[in-house]
Amino acid sequence: MTKNSKVVAIVGILAVVFAIVIYFVWDLALRRPAAVACSDGSHYSIDIRDFTTNYWAYSAKLEASVADRAKTAVQLDPKMLTQVSEALQEANEFRKYTVAGYNSCAITKVQYAQFGTRFHTLDGVAREIDSLLAKPSISQEESARLGELIRQYGDLARQLGSH
Repeated sequence: MTKNSKVVAIVGILAVVFAIVIYFVWDLALRRPAAVACSDGSHYSIDIRDFTTNYWAYSAKLEASVADRAKTAVQLDPKMLTQVSEALQEANEFRKYTVAGYNSCAITKVQYAQFGTRFHTLDGVAREIDSLLAKPSISQEESARLGELIRQYGDLARQLGSH
């Protein structure tokens, strides 16, 4: 490697590092919450990514893995898979509505806290479903429990939407 090649490589690496640093600084600056005056007091805008991390992390993970796990861990009734998929879509839409509503003062702080509790409950059910699907094989009793959890997950997701 010649001296010029080394200089070019070092400059290229430094440019990439600089671009990454700029991206993260820019992202943090954009995510700084802005206060909005609402009838129930100031609301600090919520970034959907923060909401996902706090209230939706496991449910989002379940969405990505349920089909693969169902194929490899246990054979699920296609109807159950459809129910999980529909419930995830309903809850995901309501998640977006919750954040947009809070940021625009359409949802009060009290309502937001209530929805947060519901999302935590939904997240807990998703964890249970995921833990059963992670097993290489499940008993008849666990299969029945999985079906009940999937029904519960669907009911909770629909309840979110009916707020």
